[in-house]
Amino acid sequence: MSSPSPSGRSWYSLDNAWFWLALGLCVVYARGLGLDVMDVDASQYASISMEMLQNGQWLQVQHRQADYLDKPPLLFWSSAFSFLLFGLHNWSYKLPSLLATAAGVYATWRFCLLYYPARTARQAGFILAACIGVLLLGNDVRTDTLLMGMSACTVWQLAAFVHPDTQNKSRHLLAAGFFAGLAMLAKGPIGIIMPAFAVGTHLLLQRNWSGLFQWRWLLALGGTALVLAPMCWGLYQQFDLHPEKIVNGRSGVSGLYFFFWEQSFGRITGENVWQNDTSPFFFLHVYLWAFLPWSILLLPALGQRLQGIFQQKFRLPVSEEAYSLGGFVLTFVALSMSRYKLPHYIFITLPWAAVLTARWLAHWETRLAPTSQSRWNTAQLGLLAVPALLSYLLLGFVFPTDNLFLWGIPTALFGWAFWKTEPASADGLVQRGVLVFLGAALVLNFHFYPNLLPYQSTAAAARYAQAHQIPVDKLAFFNRHGHALDFYSGRILPELADLEQIAATTAGSDAFWLYTDSTGRAQLDSAGLHFEQITRIPHFQVALLKPAFLNPATRMQATEPVFLLKILSQQER
Repeated sequence: MSSPSPSGRSWYSLDNAWFWLALGLCVVYARGLGLDVMDVDASQYASISMEMLQNGQWLQVQHRQADYLDKPPLLFWSSAFSFLLFGLHNWSYKLPSLLATAAGVYATWRFCLLYYPARTARQAGFILAACIGVLLLGNDVRTDTLLMGMSACTVWQLAAFVHPDTQNKSRHLLAAGFFAGLAMLAKGPIGIIMPAFAVGTHLLLQRNWSGLFQWRWLLALGGTALVLAPMCWGLYQQFDLHPEKIVNGRSGVSGLYFFFWEQSFGRITGENVWQNDTSPFFFLHVYLWAFLPWSILLLPALGQRLQGIFQQKFRLPVSEEAYSLGGFVLTFVALSMSRYKLPHYIFITLPWAAVLTARWLAHWETRLAPTSQSRWNTAQLGLLAVPALLSYLLLGFVFPTDNLFLWGIPTALFGWAFWKTEPASADGLVQRGVLVFLGAALVLNFHFYPNLLPYQSTAAAARYAQAHQIPVDKLAFFNRHGHALDFYSGRILPELADLEQIAATTAGSDAFWLYTDSTGRAQLDSAGLHFEQITRIPHFQVALLKPAFLNPATRMQATEPVFLLKILSQQER
């Protein structure tokens, strides 16, 4: 049952603002389902999922007919199953990850209900659902979306197991083991390390030694092992039984060792081949934008929580929780030690940032002096102005539009946020932040991305080929490759490595088509091969935005031309 609002109405009733905010969130995330998958990672994972469905190798992951050893298989399994049910679509690839995001929001809410009032739990759920990092990860789908959702479910079930008022504890422990297994299947050992950080911090600060050292943890580990068993068997058959295979330039590679150690811990020890030696403070600036529009509130929330721990001499009463503190701080520190970092790696901590922020808002509302409340209220207003101004920049400058809907709806939301809410209450402050998020998200998903993604030439080339009835079995890559062309073509296309392969192909009686760049086109021309240029497409790596591209005056200079060429048959020359 839902908890009543202060007015006595359920939060989901039609006359309650929370209902309409939740509906708005559903609209913007549903719109993201239809957006094209992005090169490089998201389209690669989509093509791997497609290939898995087509070749039937569910336990031995293949990528372009070659052995694949990088990411665990949950994203591929879930997306391939979605393809099996619904066909190859943008939305069917993204659907499992969106459901995992919803599960993460639900788990965050249910976790908070164990220790906080219902309104704080509701605020935490909305804060998580309405942050830019979650929205962007819903568009550029990677393994971290599943990781965030399943790890949040794991901590929720662990907290329910440890909570003294919980009945049927074994059920929650087994569920925790199941979700931990899914989290590990999403992205490796971090899926169980983060929940271990969370529950370990909680039990240590409560001096709950009997809870820390008990045999029933083996039940959870047993459930996790069962979930991992199919993947482990597949890795053993694919790699450990075949040390002669060359993987990432090495032979004698153990798939099991790679999964349980090298992929995660090897990034700290240096064993992993992926290293970009980013600063230990890399994730600090990531959080400034990933946790928008709440990032400025996280600073006092974390400071107040740490101060409270010090004042209590690192000993918490049973009524308080430390899962969120351990899950956020220790995971943040551990990931910051890695020698290879990308922004989305830290998104596993977003649920616990949301809990810490919602917890502080109750403190802000009831314990801070009016002058302090006013200062933080003003600071939040200043931060909210950033996504609002950026939205107008996208509408009026980057991709100008005179669409009244695109201008009017965000403007109404921004206006409501800045002038019509009641920021003197925690609920009012959260609602204001959600409104600004909704305005910015509408601009992103209904305007910016639909105008940006056509510059991804791989998807554009596939659609051109379909529209002009170019046989997909006569289409190939030369001198450049893009996973989205595989995905939107519905098959893994051959990649011709050199001119000799192309010349051998032209000896046949049928024409075929090449996707290539300026260098490849020049090579074909200098070799005297006969071809026709079917279309020229401006290409930009849409996941890596640059100022030159965002400026309409210099946009075309920031793109590179790619071509769809028809290699003529002997009869057509």
